[in-house]
Amino acid sequence: MMQRLRSFAIFVALLVLVAGGGSLLAQPNEPPPAKRWTFTPLPLPSYNDDIGFIYGLRGTFVFYDVNAQGEPYKPYQMEIWAQYLASTKGYEDHAFSVDMVDFFDLGFRVKLRGGYSRTLNAQYYGVGNYQDIQRIGRIRRGETPVGDNVPRQRTIIQGADLTEEYGLHHKLGDEINLNENVLFGGPAAVLNQTALNPGRRILRERQDKYYNYDRVRPYLELSAEDWFGSSNFKWFVGFRGQRFRINSYYGGREDGQAEYNSPTLIDVEQPYGYDAVRDNKPRFVNGARVALAYDSRPREREPNPNEGIFTDLHYEGVGHGTGSDYSFQRVTYTWRQYIEVLPSIINSWGHEAVFAYRLIGQQTFGDVPFWEAGRIYNMNPNEGAEGLGGSSGIRGYPSNQFVDKTMALGNFEGRYNFARTQFLGGMDIQLMYFYDIGRVAPSWREWDLHGLHKAWGPGIGLVWKKTTIVTIFQGRSQYESFTALKLSHMF
Repeated sequence: MMQRLRSFAIFVALLVLVAGGGSLLAQPNEPPPAKRWTFTPLPLPSYNDDIGFIYGLRGTFVFYDVNAQGEPYKPYQMEIWAQYLASTKGYEDHAFSVDMVDFFDLGFRVKLRGGYSRTLNAQYYGVGNYQDIQRIGRIRRGETPVGDNVPRQRTIIQGADLTEEYGLHHKLGDEINLNENVLFGGPAAVLNQTALNPGRRILRERQDKYYNYDRVRPYLELSAEDWFGSSNFKWFVGFRGQRFRINSYYGGREDGQAEYNSPTLIDVEQPYGYDAVRDNKPRFVNGARVALAYDSRPREREPNPNEGIFTDLHYEGVGHGTGSDYSFQRVTYTWRQYIEVLPSIINSWGHEAVFAYRLIGQQTFGDVPFWEAGRIYNMNPNEGAEGLGGSSGIRGYPSNQFVDKTMALGNFEGRYNFARTQFLGGMDIQLMYFYDIGRVAPSWREWDLHGLHKAWGPGIGLVWKKTTIVTIFQGRSQYESFTALKLSHMF
């Protein structure tokens, strides 16, 4: 109950914070006239259970113009933004982006994005579809010892039980447990500590980074795309450059803690890509990308569609020919569809209801380093995910909770646009509810409908100036929950 109240309080506080921050910035949702620049300095207060409270500022310039036929470019002719973004859990993403719908009148769209990203608490849970999520929680809380912390002698009396039964100092239960040596050595074994196993505080401080590592990633992405004539089909080519530095927490000590970190899961398993940690040298993962897509969404409503289909088949090749330290390939298929529900009735009320769903399947070939294995990419730069979890996967689990070479997921979402108001500068307000499913496997032959992971939950969306979307949601799964606020729809 307390967890639900805490999450609900965060949910409401973030909504108030974003609405208040946007009141000075948002504009009415009216189409701007041709040949006009607009500027939006957008604060970035948000939240994500993976990375904590997020703060920063993004400045966005949008240029509206008409093409040679006198028709407005949709959704704009050019968008430029730059941002400073950081979080309370050590996440950073300082970036810039340029999006030109008609690149210097050459007829194709060019996107450029670059930045510096750091995930101080990147997560690694191993590979596979089946994990003991309750045990993961016990390890982090110091209730279950792992690795070097597993005692040689069996614990027979928990320190917490001693504290409760004999009224000893209340912190004793966090410090020690008694093992079976106390039966043979008596008080002397306690004094020389051979009868003592580490308690919860010691284990918690040694193991709270067991599933984490530090990932630093400068990146640069360049792509071009265009329609095939007047059809809804388009082509896409691109290049993604990434330079990774990976650090283990083994042997470090967190501020305010007395214990040093024990070996983490990446140190114990040493998965492929651990050479970046062992050698303490940066590694490059650069990929050439191509895709074919079909997109029948209304182009003026690209960030917030109410109808149409977007589907793409995306390929990324990484190897020595692209300047990479590793060689692997990824093929990703995405199907997104938007269906307006009972428009003749609901639109007459001044409202809008949309059923949206997304299906993704991805296969990786070759040896991919563990710190890149969970990435799910398509041609949309805002749609990447890290494994089946987080704010872009199954929204009831943390990022990278389930990772393997074959990954598939489905997201189903209802969006009800129930209010359109000029209050706070003008915005549309949407209620949302979603249901997510998915699983991973070593190959498609081993993938089936058994063992699907599921999550569900409510959300709310705010739409400013048709191109700025803020969504807040809380997902719940069998054992966990996940709350997030992000500056876009999930898809």
